[in-house]
Amino acid sequence: MIMTIKRPFRIRTITVFVTLTHDDFHVDESTTPPVGDTPTPKVYDKLDECSSILRKLETNLINSGYEVQTVRISTNPFGEWLTEDECVGNESDPPHKSARVDTDAAIRRKLQLLNRLLDDHRINFFSCGPSTNPLHTIEICPQIIESSVKFSCSAKIDCGDISGARAAAACIQTISTLGNNTNANHLKGGLGNFRFCAASCVDTVPFFPAAKSPTNEASYSFAIGLENGGFARELLLGAKSISNIKSVFHSEMRKELLPIQEVCLAFVRDVKYSIEYLGIDTSLNPSLDEGGSVADAIECLDEVRGAFGGTGSLAAAAAITTSLQSIPDIKTTGYSGLMLPVLEDRRLAELGTTTISTDRITIQKLLCISSVCGVGIDTVPIPGDVSTESLSSLILDMAALAGRWNKPLSCRVFPVPGGNAGEETTFDSPYMCNSRVFDL
Repeated sequence: MIMTIKRPFRIRTITVFVTLTHDDFHVDESTTPPVGDTPTPKVYDKLDECSSILRKLETNLINSGYEVQTVRISTNPFGEWLTEDECVGNESDPPHKSARVDTDAAIRRKLQLLNRLLDDHRINFFSCGPSTNPLHTIEICPQIIESSVKFSCSAKIDCGDISGARAAAACIQTISTLGNNTNANHLKGGLGNFRFCAASCVDTVPFFPAAKSPTNEASYSFAIGLENGGFARELLLGAKSISNIKSVFHSEMRKELLPIQEVCLAFVRDVKYSIEYLGIDTSLNPSLDEGGSVADAIECLDEVRGAFGGTGSLAAAAAITTSLQSIPDIKTTGYSGLMLPVLEDRRLAELGTTTISTDRITIQKLLCISSVCGVGIDTVPIPGDVSTESLSSLILDMAALAGRWNKPLSCRVFPVPGGNAGEETTFDSPYMCNSRVFDL
């Protein structure tokens, strides 16, 4: 029976994490299938199980009165299961010189199989995990993004990882051009970069494209991500002052999150196989709905002077993040901070276009605020002719913040083909609004 209680936010994602291996894509010759059955690779069974977990959790949460927007699957780094090879040669070599045992055709076959299985299970979001090799970032990440709108991936960048940052920058540039010779809407205008990011210190984040499964952990695990911009506004209006954020968030967030946690824990108790509940990513996450802007909600606080990004904003972001990561009795995971995706938050997008220079949001302002919260630089349009050097330096800044403070951060930017700084964007996506091209 579905409960009619009105919940103050949506569940953006239920994300199941699974570890894949090379062997999962090969038929086990040592086993004999039941008479009449055709032997299939183990990946069939793993995705069946992932789908079963997701649908049961989805049903249980819907029956508890929650709107569930998406269900998703995330894997361990794709170099552990998608590519059969070890890239050899020097990282400074051009990509075409890397020796590969596995061919592009073999990679495509695996991706096509996964895409077909996802279709069978009506699952539209699948993270292939991060690249941990700069050559994989350059060569394979664009293939993943191009092959299906369902697929996301990322590049793992450590603090000071110059070669990794350059590879991620080159990958972003390549992805931005994938739509030049295709009618695929998910690639046009650089939109493929919606499903790729450079990420640092990220683990068990349920949000895409940074999501990554732990390797060799429990057979399956899962986490919950929220969409709660309207609820954030309600809480911050109630708090009025930074000094009240902790008490308001601990009281109200705890009250609203406990029922979700109880549903998840009950599910783990009831199943007969190994599965781990990782927790809830408690991040404040905007929506495009009226009143769904997180930036607008923060402007309600007495200490935030003027537009978001001005004085007081950093203090507010720090207080919010500290509170979200310490909600009593709630197991947290992922970013559990403040999400500021420019093209997914109408107020941020507006501040990107304002002619009032003191109010205009910039990449440096966003990077500064990221020093005390998540998620990093997210859905920011930049000039199409951005240089690899400039873009890799931005990625290094993000990784430096993440490494210095041991916090998960990511960098997801959209080079706009033919776009120059200050020009308006014209993205056609149900997941984003438009702003202007930011100067890098």
